[in-house]
Amino acid sequence: MNKRIFSVLSLVLVASMLLTACSGGAAEQPAEQKVLRVWIQWGDNPQQIQTLFDKYTAETGIKVEVTAPLEDDKILPALTGSNPPDVLVLNGGDLAKSFYKEGLVDELSSAIKAGNIDMADMYEAPLSQCKQGDKILCLPWGTDAYALFWNKDLFEAAGLDPEKPPSTMEELVEYAEKLTIIGADGTIEQIGFIPDHSWSHSDLYVRNFGGFWYSDDGSALTVNSQAMIDALTWQQQFYTKYGVENIQAFSSGFGEYGSPDAPFYAGKVAMMVEGEWQVGPNFIPALKPELNYGVAAFPPPADHPERAGTIVNQGTAVVIPSGAADKEASAKLLAWMMSPAIVAEEFCFNSNLPTSKKAAEDPCFKELGEKFRVFVALMESPNAYAVLTTPISFELNDALGSAEEAILYTGANPKETLDAVQAEFEPKFKEAMGQ
Repeated sequence: MNKRIFSVLSLVLVASMLLTACSGGAAEQPAEQKVLRVWIQWGDNPQQIQTLFDKYTAETGIKVEVTAPLEDDKILPALTGSNPPDVLVLNGGDLAKSFYKEGLVDELSSAIKAGNIDMADMYEAPLSQCKQGDKILCLPWGTDAYALFWNKDLFEAAGLDPEKPPSTMEELVEYAEKLTIIGADGTIEQIGFIPDHSWSHSDLYVRNFGGFWYSDDGSALTVNSQAMIDALTWQQQFYTKYGVENIQAFSSGFGEYGSPDAPFYAGKVAMMVEGEWQVGPNFIPALKPELNYGVAAFPPPADHPERAGTIVNQGTAVVIPSGAADKEASAKLLAWMMSPAIVAEEFCFNSNLPTSKKAAEDPCFKELGEKFRVFVALMESPNAYAVLTTPISFELNDALGSAEEAILYTGANPKETLDAVQAEFEPKFKEAMGQ
């Protein structure tokens, strides 16, 4: 599941304008035919997902029709129309909060109670993306997290201990310099670390600096906090040191993501931040089985060792549309989806992290290997977080993405750039939060 923190999704950017204009939906099922419809934003293997839900049909006699992957532009018209799906599976909690604000999805307390869903079995970090105060607007159905990958052979060639990744962010900078090779003509031949490879990881860095772009309780916008300034300044140094044009020229020769020629696989990038799926059967074991690498939690700043083990979860969020025809049936299907056995089956197949503690004990996750277990263990870390979301998340994320690019690629001043974003979005945030 490929995620970019500062993503641009036009669906939500125009959502508030379209809500009153969208209408209509698919033709209703005949009254005598009991069919539940599940729509899922992601899904590289739709048949596998349909086969999973066929088990619900076998258990209950109720047919389930799965649509996956779902085109983004179909979600809003369906939710505002007369025939929304019975269960909707989103890529993250951002949309859930936006849709709840507009009255398009339900708060789930009654469904959780009706389905006897064991909330204590869920890891707190991924669950927190679904909370808004004391309300639960979605449930996490699988999640992702990011950690540090390092190439042990390149470490050894650079005179570094291949079994010891950097223990602090400062040490990572030192290692990156030793692992960078500049050719006689001044071009980069190998680089130690690129902070936004393969996409932005500012959520992870700012957490290691002790903050986020929202306060922990979600009640304040903190785009220009010291933690945010420190996180962008820390990233900026890599581009300043080697030159934006030099790094971009070097990056232009990278192989495609998910190919045997991807830069980490090919030994062009010595350290990277990546997700748990990389150690699953569809990525490194299949594309570069001989790769000698390690995985560990991303290191904290030297003066804050208590932040060791910091991860940021982000992933699938399940909602019940407010217009669902049979809320009781939707709640029962949701409870089945959240059961440990189903969570284990679906997310072991995808090499993603389970959101259920009982599911994490399933032998299938152990079969994914010790490197995958690094990620599972980090789910229990006291420094495990989720990406905080609010009704303005997508619009704000777009602006933060532009700010990050300006800081990294044009040398813009981090504080001044973030101050401008804070000034623009604080009134919007307060309005959205009813402050």
